[in-house]
Amino acid sequence: MNPDLSAAEATPELSVVIATHDNLAMLRRCLDGWRRHATGAPVELIVIADGCRDGTDAYLDELARTDWGRAHLRWGHTPDVHELMCTNLGISRARAPLVMSWHDDMFLQAGWFVPELLSTFREIPELGLLCLSRGLNFTPVLEPLETWHDTIDWKRVQSTIGPAPLNWMRIHEVDAVIRPWVVRKECIAKVGALDEAFRPTEWDEADLAYRIRAAGWKVGAHGYERDRAYEHAVSSTLGRTPSERRMALGLRNAKLFFERWGETIRREHPRERTHWRRRATAAGWRAMLAQAARHAAGRGQAG
Repeated sequence: MNPDLSAAEATPELSVVIATHDNLAMLRRCLDGWRRHATGAPVELIVIADGCRDGTDAYLDELARTDWGRAHLRWGHTPDVHELMCTNLGISRARAPLVMSWHDDMFLQAGWFVPELLSTFREIPELGLLCLSRGLNFTPVLEPLETWHDTIDWKRVQSTIGPAPLNWMRIHEVDAVIRPWVVRKECIAKVGALDEAFRPTEWDEADLAYRIRAAGWKVGAHGYERDRAYEHAVSSTLGRTPSERRMALGLRNAKLFFERWGETIRREHPRERTHWRRRATAAGWRAMLAQAARHAAGRGQAG
């Protein structure tokens, strides 16, 4: 791993870790979104080029030399170690008290997004980890995990952003998360980063969420993708992995997760989950109202 990540200039409040592997076209769009909507914000982008052979290193080196790059971009490379290891490297090099795990096929679309995240963690001190798409809640199931499909059975794991319609205005407590998410660096210092036992990826962040909760913080989720804070191009990189291999790895890691946390799930699943008011800016609230109206109109036409 390259220890010489080039240093951005200002001390950031949010470090955004982006692992990328031979996905240069998407990465260009990804970084352009941060340039257009977060220039001047207290944000550093830490890009880990993971065994790239498509010109990514040269692109990042050139971009880092620009005025924008000197202010916002740091990067390094690894020898194809996959997302979990790249994320941990980025977390270890993050200078901000908040660290975001972001994909290279996610495109920032709103200037109000970063200010809302900073206010959220500042004003909700018990919140340790925040999912930016959909969180997960677990229910104990007696049947063993035998296939990959068992790992996503709704009886066992429910994807959620909280009950409608108030989920437009709230962050809801959840058990665990999927990417993208933001975590306090303080939490990582207390419980450790993503567990390498889950390499190359999958269920690592759910395990992290349970460790953070066990240490006394809450885990929450809000549907920022639905709010159009960002667009996700449906896992372009993951989609190139053979599905049978991916499902086999997912099943293996799910078994490890449920072995560790099955008793906790059994004990905690009936608890009442809390919620918090969003700490949105005026622009964020206006965007929410507009998007909620579009959503309601779309449902009306569909109905």
